[in-house]
Amino acid sequence: MRALARLMPRGADGENRLAVAAFRRVQQVRDLLGAGTRRRRRRPASTLPGWPPLPGDYVVGDATAPVAVCTLSDRLPLEALAALPGVAIAGRLVTVNLGIERLLTNTTANPNIRVLLLCGRDSPVFHTAQGLGVLIANGVTPERRIIDARGHFPVLANVTTERIARFRRQIQLIDLVGVDDRARIAREVAEAARRATRLDPLTEIEAETVETPRFTPLPAGGQRRPVGYDPKGFFIITIDPAAGEILCRHHWPDHSPGHEIRSHSAERVLLGLLRAELVTQLDHAAYLGAELTKAETALRLGLDYHQDRRLERR
Repeated sequence: MRALARLMPRGADGENRLAVAAFRRVQQVRDLLGAGTRRRRRRPASTLPGWPPLPGDYVVGDATAPVAVCTLSDRLPLEALAALPGVAIAGRLVTVNLGIERLLTNTTANPNIRVLLLCGRDSPVFHTAQGLGVLIANGVTPERRIIDARGHFPVLANVTTERIARFRRQIQLIDLVGVDDRARIAREVAEAARRATRLDPLTEIEAETVETPRFTPLPAGGQRRPVGYDPKGFFIITIDPAAGEILCRHHWPDHSPGHEIRSHSAERVLLGLLRAELVTQLDHAAYLGAELTKAETALRLGLDYHQDRRLERR
């Protein structure tokens, strides 16, 4: 993985933030392909205009209800879970940094939510369930690193210590990690909602406004270097619908054949190319990521794919 290390170097603390961000984006694309537009569909929450304040992979139920359901990295049906009596919101969580930040912000923005129920499969890389557990139990260091969290880079850099403290006061955790039985989840939600009515109400002072992340806008676009610029060559990408695979063929700069790689996954193709050190330029890697994702989309949705052209229906 020397090429990957050069393209995405580690920081001084040993954490590879670029890699985390890149693979999180790939995961978001794969989630979108698997769930379609329904993943962003929300019911109106008339009692709390503008809630939830941050976008994410969730469905809103009854904004006045006391239970939030988190399916971790599992693809349990969010619409069905959000429709359960007592559920304010149902969503997924993959990362132990930006993902927990969004979950924390959205739940604390609704003072009605007092219980967070975890269910489904956890990420074997980020250990988000374990991270949430120790966040509530132990809190964070002055640098906002979750104490004793095992996941990669468990730092909540974009939320205040006050909001973290509020989350720990507000939320009780119910651990059903590994459970995907909807009947059992429904029973646990009902019991959690019943118990939540006995919790001390939150004060209006605690229900502070949400800090909106501020990003510096950049103009889109730019000039990609010619395909022949990469000294390791170029790639021809096609799809094989019968096999359900992406076919990526590598050519050396003199157009002679180099290597080929097949997979149903755009991510696996790109990782294979990086492992073989066949990509040496960041803009070339970005181009390949976009084209391979288009190819995977075409396979999944039954579309025609032609490299460097927009997707079209057959």
